[in-house]
Order: sequence, then C-alpha cells, then structure tokens
Amino acid sequence: MSNAVAEITEKIKTLSVSEKNELLRLLLQDVDGADQDADEAWQNEVVRRVKAIHNGEAAIVALKEWQD
Repeated sequence: MSNAVAEITEKIKTLSVSEKNELLRLLLQDVDGADQDADEAWQNEVVRRVKAIHNGEAAIVALKEWQD
C-alpha cells in the first residue's frame, strides 16, 4: 500500500457513516464513469416497459420459462 493510500485510509476511519457513504458514492461514480442521467433513464425505461405490458405490446415471462 502506498503512503498516500495509507494516509487516506487513516482519514477515512475518522469519518461518520454518512460521510463514508458519500465518499463511496463519489468514488464509485468516478471509477464507473457514472452517467448523471442514468437514474432518470432507467426510470423512463421502467415506465415504458410497464406501459407496454398494460397495452398488450409485451408479456411477462416467468424466469423459469425464460431459462428453458
């Protein structure tokens, strides 16, 4: 472990749980290159799929049927 990582690790230990959660969220966004609009895009996709099911344009398939 580098000195910088060791120093950061010690500082992280002093953070509150909520501060650690915020730090983790920020690190994951940085590593994953998270799209800030991803949540909205997924919500829109869920709405689109539910509408398709209600309109008879799509059907729900049980996982077991899908795997067979």
